Amino acid sequence: MRITVFAGLALLLAACGGPTAYAPASGGTGYTDTALEDGRYRIAFSGNSLTHRSTVESYMLFRAAEVTLASGHDWFRIADRGTEAETSFRSTSTGFDRFGYPFHRPGLAGLDTVTTRPITRYEAFADIVVFDGEKPAEDVMAYDARSVIATLGPLVTRPAP
Repeated sequence: MRITVFAGLALLLAACGGPTAYAPASGGTGYTDTALEDGRYRIAFSGNSLTHRSTVESYMLFRAAEVTLASGHDWFRIADRGTEAETSFRSTSTGFDRFGYPFHRPGLAGLDTVTTRPITRYEAFADIVVFDGEKPAEDVMAYDARSVIATLGPLVTRPAP
């Protein structure tokens, strides 16, 4: 029985995979984009607990560049931007209780050790305004969409087919 439980848990963990791939939002992770008005969009990317903050922020910028080009424009300016962290706590049990069960049951003393660790997920978001022509060189909040795609594109991990 114990081997079956452990094998099932191992398969479940393997199925969870790795960091969030670059894809439309599904199950609380991935990118979203919303047209707020003509030429203005809200872009967001949410990662899972295995996705680094810098990856979440890069994927959001990459999506902003894609939206800019798809709307027929050349560059975008970030009007508002942020990254939010959501931390929850997960407890795991190691060892066995005095009856040999591989999990903690309150009220029963035994050899069980419970470890609690923080799990943090990040979401990056930005409101962008899109423009035609050449990006103003002096505007530090302006991004050339083609340059962003060329720079970040090789770093983007897409889901396996």
